[in-house]
Amino acid sequence: MKNKTKLMIWIIIAILAIALCGCLTVNIVLAKTQEVKNPIATFEVENYGNIKIELYPEYAPNTVLNFINLIETGFYTGKTFYGKDVNAIYATRNADGTEAEPTMSGEAEGSKYQINGEFVANGFDKNTLKHEKGVVSMLREEYSAYFGLTEQGNNSASAHFQIMLDTNRNLNGSYAAFGKVIEGLDVVEKIFAIEAKPEETAEGEEATVSTPDTITEFATPAVIKNASVETFGVKYGIPEVHEAFDYDAFLQNYFNQYYNNSEASAE
Repeated sequence: MKNKTKLMIWIIIAILAIALCGCLTVNIVLAKTQEVKNPIATFEVENYGNIKIELYPEYAPNTVLNFINLIETGFYTGKTFYGKDVNAIYATRNADGTEAEPTMSGEAEGSKYQINGEFVANGFDKNTLKHEKGVVSMLREEYSAYFGLTEQGNNSASAHFQIMLDTNRNLNGSYAAFGKVIEGLDVVEKIFAIEAKPEETAEGEEATVSTPDTITEFATPAVIKNASVETFGVKYGIPEVHEAFDYDAFLQNYFNQYYNNSEASAE
């Protein structure tokens, strides 16, 4: 009788153990299947093909929010990959070659905006993504340090981005890398190979010698026919932005004050 009781107890324990293992297995499977996927942006480039970019919110969260918002509002549709340097191709300009800047209202005449740079040199230590082949990062202004505008330059990104075709360690920690091409790197290479726009020089002058920092414009920019993003059901919200710094107005004011002070000293 005692043996039967012991046997029953062991059977019950075994059943409970099997049930517990089953529950744990199911929970692990559910956790993996419900894991949040990174958003995927797709750029359909006319006559070239599609470029798919995996976005990394863990490295540059607000930069990714801004990129997704620009795609979803149709900003990139009709814009172009307009040029390159020795390491990357550049976007974004209008089809007529003019600068394309997003506005807070989305209207053409609205107030232009910029976002803070999410990179180490700007006090954002989370972004350790390296500028290697296929990596996508935001372009920004390099205002002259002579005027003490380092902060304004660091926080001057808006919509322009570059796709790397080679490693550039000089950009690490100084520009906000936020994604990587997962499909269509061959398309990026085809765009990179577009014939350069002839350099315009005055009569009798020699053409400027290209350097690693020189932007070579394409003779025929590659047009972004359509841009879309798959967020896998995740709502990413609205990015934090600030009114764009007006560098031209700053220079005008700076030199007006300089000339006024010079005239006052001469009197």
